[in-house]
Amino acid sequence: MQLPQGMKKILILPICLIMFSASLLNVMQPDEAHAAKMASTSTNALEIDEYVESMMDKLSIPGVAVGVVKGNETVYLKGYGISGNDQQPITPQTPFVLGSSSKSFTALAIMQLVEQGKIDLETPVKRYLPKFELADKEASETILVKHLLNHNSGLSTSAGRIAFSNKFSTIAELITNSKDVSLTEPVGSTYQYSNLNYDLLGGIIEAVSGLSYADYIQNQVFNPLDMKNSYTSKTEAQKNGLAVGHQSFFGVMRPVIQTVNQSMLPSAYLISSAEDMANYLNAQINKGKFQDRSVATAESINIMHRPAVEDPSIGGFYGMGWEIVDNVVQHAGDVESFHSDMILDGDTGIIVLINAHDYLVRGAQFGKIASGILEIMNGREPSNNNVGSITGTYIVIDLLCAAAVILLGVSIFRLFRWNNRKKFTPLRVTTFALFLVVFNVLVPVVILYGLSHYVAPWSVVFSFLPGLGQLAFILSILSIGIGAAKAVRLGRSLKTGIHEKISSS
Repeated sequence: MQLPQGMKKILILPICLIMFSASLLNVMQPDEAHAAKMASTSTNALEIDEYVESMMDKLSIPGVAVGVVKGNETVYLKGYGISGNDQQPITPQTPFVLGSSSKSFTALAIMQLVEQGKIDLETPVKRYLPKFELADKEASETILVKHLLNHNSGLSTSAGRIAFSNKFSTIAELITNSKDVSLTEPVGSTYQYSNLNYDLLGGIIEAVSGLSYADYIQNQVFNPLDMKNSYTSKTEAQKNGLAVGHQSFFGVMRPVIQTVNQSMLPSAYLISSAEDMANYLNAQINKGKFQDRSVATAESINIMHRPAVEDPSIGGFYGMGWEIVDNVVQHAGDVESFHSDMILDGDTGIIVLINAHDYLVRGAQFGKIASGILEIMNGREPSNNNVGSITGTYIVIDLLCAAAVILLGVSIFRLFRWNNRKKFTPLRVTTFALFLVVFNVLVPVVILYGLSHYVAPWSVVFSFLPGLGQLAFILSILSIGIGAAKAVRLGRSLKTGIHEKISSS
């Protein structure tokens, strides 16, 4: 799941203001690199190694797998660090959850079916999915297949995050339960990155091909590209060494159990290795051809890589499953505890897979690893390797969180020591009421309502921001409760004061 800059700003401010951490623990350090494979002596292997290892150290990343393609050859493959607590080394064959890099596979599958005459990009989605219906029935009938591919269907980013919490077992079930989803922009007018667009495309693939999305990708993409360590099932991937994902818990990377939502395979949960993804990028660079096989025509590849809709958040465009910035074709992928980056620059392809995520601080820096490798491949020094002080940032966050908890604790303590005979002047009453409204009503309501309605459901916030999300929710509820108790106590004090004035007169 990609997070726009606006969302990150929305998340950071309220969470920092109200959350707490007892102390900052020691960060994990990556192990030595493992399982190197060099296919070409011309690759700047030593520079890449030093750069990746330095970035892993700065960002406290447990494991990374890297693949580099030049022309039609994989020139560099290497695994760094560890998979999980069992200290298993990351190798080029280690499977990772791809996140939104999965979308390019879905776009490729759609274009394969376009080549076969089974799908027309200019045709309404309703033709292929008769049961597809949104809150605005008339508008949903005007959404074309190309609108889904280009993220300008009118479906919002937040609508695409809802499925992370729903956990539907099939794509068909996800589509059936989209009837209450509202469009936030006119169809075809505005770019809005939404997972739901690509989950709907997965449904079209199933309807047209007669196969499940998983079987189609396995048969028509994984198998032809010799992707032997790529999976559509978490169970199968675990049998073959699926990397253990990690999440930041109050600044500390810790291993977690990564769920795989089958209804969101087309948008976020395909699984692959650096070695396999190198084959995939090879086909993308070479106009659909890999060795003696072809998975798409040159025309289809060109269409997918062609700028289609402007994306202001990246200063570029979205194509079909790919972003295009300054003639570089790319896409990143994020789920709860994994990150991936794909880059295509001329005849060079780069894949970086990471078995960790930190949506609050580190995550925004992960993409620098792939871009730095590209600079090395182009004969330049990595220019954007400053990640700031991760530890320092979390110290500030933790202190702010501690301050928020202490303030709430003081408020509770004062409630128990409240004296109903306390004298309140008009100025004190006004000041008290103002603080009550702002800090015990407005701030917690904005957090509780704003995050759930404009960012993601709270269950999704909990899974993507473990610890921090739960604490934000709990302290917001407590703040409202404390505010209600204060209002009652204030009312009683004012009532007591009035009675005393009447009695004395």
